[in-house]
Amino acid sequence: MKRFLALLLATVMLFSFAVAKTKVEIWSWRSQDEPVWQEVQKRLNAMGKDIEIEFRAFLPTEYDSKVMMALKSGKGPDIIYSRRLPGVRTQALIDAGLLLPLNGKVDFSHFSSGVLGNIQSGGKTWGVPFAVQVVGIFYNKQIFNRFGLKEPKTWDELVKIAEKLKKNGVTPFFVPGKSAWALVMQHAIVGTSILGPCWIKRLKEGKTDFMDPDWIYVNTLLNDLKKFYQNGFMANTTDDLNTAFAFGSAAMVFYGIWGYGMWTQLNPEMKGNVGYFMAPPDCECGQPWAYVFMDGALALTSNSKNPDAAIEVLKFAATPEFGTIFTAKTFNIPAVNGATMPDDPLLREMAQVVSKHASPYVYWVGSVFVSGKPSLYQDVLSPGMQAMYAGKMTPEELAKKAQDALSQWYEPLKKRLGK
Repeated sequence: MKRFLALLLATVMLFSFAVAKTKVEIWSWRSQDEPVWQEVQKRLNAMGKDIEIEFRAFLPTEYDSKVMMALKSGKGPDIIYSRRLPGVRTQALIDAGLLLPLNGKVDFSHFSSGVLGNIQSGGKTWGVPFAVQVVGIFYNKQIFNRFGLKEPKTWDELVKIAEKLKKNGVTPFFVPGKSAWALVMQHAIVGTSILGPCWIKRLKEGKTDFMDPDWIYVNTLLNDLKKFYQNGFMANTTDDLNTAFAFGSAAMVFYGIWGYGMWTQLNPEMKGNVGYFMAPPDCECGQPWAYVFMDGALALTSNSKNPDAAIEVLKFAATPEFGTIFTAKTFNIPAVNGATMPDDPLLREMAQVVSKHASPYVYWVGSVFVSGKPSLYQDVLSPGMQAMYAGKMTPEELAKKAQDALSQWYEPLKKRLGK
């Protein structure tokens, strides 16, 4: 009997060992990606890889500090969603030895050099890009059709649309004033078209600066537009935006394509009823431009408890099959080439925008202006846009704030100003 029980116990232990899966923990700021990783685990298991994926999402405003704190303490996940380069947040992780390069470990042949360039530093690739984002002005087609409105070709036409909507009791724009990052995004959406890539290129090269009347003009246009925002907009967040837009409480939002999946989840009737246009230029002879950027990448941490299994996950993330899963679950544009996208008119339009209208020069995420401190993004426009909208700062004062901050470290600007 004892021999039988011992044999039975050994069999149970052997069976338990055989079916045990290796856990790979992934941290992200994107809660909407959980279904992606559930499907990826199924695919990997079907391929004979006994991997269990544990996905955890954190508030975007808290995510980077949590990652840095955990990894510096020797803990944290196997894989993190990392920000794009150049950028102080990901570069700080690289400099601290908290991320591992993926050269020779992952096949990057399905990515364009432009996309990969957003996660390369020191001749090494530090992550697998997962999405390309397009930002701009999204609108409710049903509301536009109700009032016979068409996509504006100029800024003046956009203002006239807002005036007509407001006159008819419809909130023209829902703006999340409490979410500072969204206000910076709004500035970038408008600035990319009003200023144009050539002006941004001159700024990058130190041939113009933030006190240029054109930069102040963009600040002024946005400040003048706030009369068309919802009442109490400075107290609202992007969560409020998603709910309000999904249920028709506002006609337009300055946002990114990543919101489409959320809007259709909240209200399935939104599918097929969301339109998009780039911020229109300020004259009929101008060309609109879209702000397009690589959203982030999947990076291997040096604290990984199961690096071999984590690399298997990253290898799969670099395939068109992963891209197909990603876009089907999130309605985002995958960074990997060869993925099959859902048959959706808005997504098809976004793909065309990426290929034909993406601005080659930008000043928000993915730009040189966020690669040092003070950052144009976090330290200038985030608090500055909120202050301007709250009436505590003028468009000119916001421009001077940018000039004073960036001239502390950005060499082309320092040279121009004789510092």
